Amino acid sequence: MENVEILLKEIELLQKRYDELNKNEAYAFNIFSILLKSGDEVNLHTKFIHELLNTKGSHHQGRLFLDLFLKELLFDMPLDRVDVFREKENIDILLKSSDYAIIIENKIHTQDHSSQLSRYWKSVKKQGYKKSNIHLIYLTLFGEEPLEERVRDRVRCISYKKEIISWLELSIDAVESIPILRETLVQYLRLVKELTNQSQKGFTMDVKNLLLKDNNLKRIVDMEESIIEAKIEVQFNFWQTLLSNLFPHYAFTFYNTNNDKGLKSSIRRYYKQQKNIKDYGVKYQIDENLSFFIELRKNLYYGFEFLDENRIEQEQKDVLDALDVEWNEVSNTIYWRYPNKRLNFKDFNHQNIFDLIDNRQRIEDIKRISDEIIGLISNYKKECLCLEK
Repeated sequence: MENVEILLKEIELLQKRYDELNKNEAYAFNIFSILLKSGDEVNLHTKFIHELLNTKGSHHQGRLFLDLFLKELLFDMPLDRVDVFREKENIDILLKSSDYAIIIENKIHTQDHSSQLSRYWKSVKKQGYKKSNIHLIYLTLFGEEPLEERVRDRVRCISYKKEIISWLELSIDAVESIPILRETLVQYLRLVKELTNQSQKGFTMDVKNLLLKDNNLKRIVDMEESIIEAKIEVQFNFWQTLLSNLFPHYAFTFYNTNNDKGLKSSIRRYYKQQKNIKDYGVKYQIDENLSFFIELRKNLYYGFEFLDENRIEQEQKDVLDALDVEWNEVSNTIYWRYPNKRLNFKDFNHQNIFDLIDNRQRIEDIKRISDEIIGLISNYKKECLCLEK
């Protein structure tokens, strides 16, 4: 036990050293995340990437960033004059030359839906492009495949973690002599690295070297079971605190698709079983066809869900559309969002999660979430009552 305490102390000292480095070099200051949410697909990432790719962009570098992007993706087709569009026919980014078209669908924390990739491909094909000359790019944080299976044979999956970071590094080198462009790209690169869990690479390498010394790695591996139990306890305490805030207002009930007997069983399965882990959470039945759910997949998220699409009343949709909420996704049957302070219980590697260990901070953070949920439900009910009068 003494050896473990010494090891943890050494890691703590490393962390303090890197915290001081971050302070001195202002790594935490990032104009992108100050002005917008760091995971904002539309207003941040799609908009910024489009601006760089646009040969007529305000950067005044012509084809520089576009050609570096095509080089990174190993596109060797002859692209003479290229027009770059954003949100044209709902396509995030569309590159068009006289003979070739490149469709880029950008997904940060959402997934494709409603056969949108097929629709985009068909829409471009109708414009006279040959099938072989239409390239469909699916851009996600880590290179995930799209949900729509029928396009997988003709879609190319790229990631922020690999291709976008490499492209940004090439672009930074290319504008080394233009400070305002260089520093803007550096800040965006840091944001992308943070989103893809690469923001502390130096610290990670130092800890790795420390673990490879003496018998440190074995000591940490021997602690694995205790670490899992600690994660289970942190998540269970989160749910207990959340439900204690909600119960005086609305009777939420636990649900899961694993036939687990209770919440703690699902949490234990979440951390101990690697395959076939199903979603679970709590829900409140607002009426026969509408419920409010709080669910955990990788991140915690919550919202309204209709049980039967055929029984949805237009008045209900109108009320939900009128709520002053920035939803992460809206479809025919579901309206959902992440909390403002994102909680990734699966990776368990962000300060937002570690804040839940501190009793005072946990109470404050969960109160913000529960107050929002109570407000969403009560505002929905109030608007519905107004319609009935």
